[in-house]
Amino acid sequence: MPITGELYKQIGRSSAGSVCVVAAYDRVTDAVVGLTASSFVTLSFDPPMVMFALQQHADSYASMVSSKAFGVSMLAGNQSRIAALFAKKGRDKVERTTFSTGQVLHVPLVPHALAHVECLTSQILLSGDHAIVVGLVEGAQIYAGEPLLYFAGSYGAFVSVAPDPAKTT
Repeated sequence: MPITGELYKQIGRSSAGSVCVVAAYDRVTDAVVGLTASSFVTLSFDPPMVMFALQQHADSYASMVSSKAFGVSMLAGNQSRIAALFAKKGRDKVERTTFSTGQVLHVPLVPHALAHVECLTSQILLSGDHAIVVGLVEGAQIYAGEPLLYFAGSYGAFVSVAPDPAKTT
């Protein structure tokens, strides 16, 4: 018998993760659609692929799964306001945000993020109440800074607990 929904939510809250905004252009209206995701991960080195999970009840679901490309903005530590804004439903989140366009693909990106990843949609897999969106990475830019993290229902920053032994030699 599966575990309860509340216990499952607690499991998710016990895992710290990076925070990003995934955005695309709607194929019909060309309007920006986007959402906050902490489920973004690298998937494959060769070819370079990434993935994120998208709840089927998300207001951007239909636009995201029909899009041919999407942009991922891995948020910097000072961008918790943007993360909170894109975690909500509604159009005002994109109307209150300025976007840049990818250098390789025509995808919306949040300026001043820690990294930008430009992807062609490769696969969409349905699993439970989510879709797993897989993207082929066509472009990426990395910038200096610290990541925004999400843990136990709150945004925070990374703090190193010990020196990295690989960097001391």
